[in-house]
Amino acid sequence: MKSGKSPWPFLMAVLIVAVVMTGCNSVSRHKWLTTFFDGVPEPGAEHATNVVSTATSVTNQEVVAAKPTPPPPSTFSIHPPFQNRECVQCHVSSSGMGMKESPPQLCWDCHKDFLTGQKVKHQPVESGECASCHDPHQSENKHLLLKPGNELCLSCHDDPLAAGKIKHQAVEAGECLDCHAPHATNFKGLLKKSVKETCLDCHDDLIGKKKFIHQPVDDGDCLECHTPHAGKIKGLLKKPVKETCASCHDDIPGKNQKDVHQPVDDGDCLACHTPHASDNKNFLKKTAPKLCWDCHDNFLEKAKFQHDVVEDCTGCHKPHSSPENHLLAKDILKLCGDCHDDKDLKADKGHAGFEGKSCTVCHDPHVGTNQNLLKPSAIPK
Repeated sequence: MKSGKSPWPFLMAVLIVAVVMTGCNSVSRHKWLTTFFDGVPEPGAEHATNVVSTATSVTNQEVVAAKPTPPPPSTFSIHPPFQNRECVQCHVSSSGMGMKESPPQLCWDCHKDFLTGQKVKHQPVESGECASCHDPHQSENKHLLLKPGNELCLSCHDDPLAAGKIKHQAVEAGECLDCHAPHATNFKGLLKKSVKETCLDCHDDLIGKKKFIHQPVDDGDCLECHTPHAGKIKGLLKKPVKETCASCHDDIPGKNQKDVHQPVDDGDCLACHTPHASDNKNFLKKTAPKLCWDCHDNFLEKAKFQHDVVEDCTGCHKPHSSPENHLLAKDILKLCGDCHDDKDLKADKGHAGFEGKSCTVCHDPHVGTNQNLLKPSAIPK
């Protein structure tokens, strides 16, 4: 071939010969075509496209790609003056050097003064250390906080949940700001509400519509008995039940008592009493004698005869302690004499010779098979 002439006629001739030689073999045809041209479709690609097109036309449905899952809401926050490049709102120059005022007065230019009129102030806020909690420009957390949630509080405060194995569920599951105000408040401990209102937000069933309310509960002195975050004693008590109750009720059991009721001696006050409120006097869980039957056998169920006063257990017995045996309220002769007149007793011939002796020598004080509650040994034969 002479120089200066175009090679294309020769190349086209070769291509035509090649196509004729390969015939309808799609693989061979594709191999030869890609030698001279770019972007030649793979064998069968065109057919596949037709199939998809046909399938679409048959079903008459458009294939729609799945929508991507939206990202979670962003907590990123930017201080508006910084975002709007209004540096001079806070700084003496647009270069960002120097502050116009010291915090918190500088912050009050835009933000409400939340310290004035408040009795209890968070120390870093009162000292103007706003930047100890907030980034002045931008942050990955809400409210321009340096750290998220409780993590920020624990930068200065010890972890309150480390105080014991018994953890307040609200503290463990929530945030400090559920109960506490971050800047200032009128309540001790930076609480948003009074102690009573704070506790009743969750524990509104403690009082309800009960007739009798324990005074410290009614006064909202929950923290006299309970620790608010975590502790070592069940019920988040500061002390064991016995010591907690004795902090106010130091006369139970009384001094120099001969007989002490076992639950009292064990410090199990809650076996009989509810600590917050009750529909029964003295915050009893049940009225007598049902309460007594929780521990003592019910001797009334199968009794043929019973003492008239037997259902009023505390009419004869002291519930906590007594200087008499069997927790009696008085010496037995004086106790029986409160109801049984001495003249009537002397008029009965059966009492002759028993003056000064305990009535229970002959009589059962509760129930019996005899109308006069005589014990079997005292029944005349």
